[in-house]
Amino acid sequence: MTKEEDLVRRIVSHPGLKERIEAILDIAENKSGDLITADQAEGRAIEEIGKLGQELLREWALQRQTKAIEQAKTTHPKAKNHEKKSSIGKRHLEK
Repeated sequence: MTKEEDLVRRIVSHPGLKERIEAILDIAENKSGDLITADQAEGRAIEEIGKLGQELLREWALQRQTKAIEQAKTTHPKAKNHEKKSSIGKRHLEK
């Protein structure tokens, strides 16, 4: 597998990051045709790079959470999984 193929595989495995990268490429190519000045292109680029940073941190946090859960299961195999209660509780009787 070439470096380029590996890069494409990695990007495809992260749909949120792929979407942000495509948006940045759209700006570089002025795909919408509405970026007349460098200031407009810069503003749009700054906005998209901010979104890319947010998505990157979201992906990173999800990956860390998954690893932490796996490690906890390995370290404490008898630990109970946290599950949301499905009961709405008992109804109080009227007096």
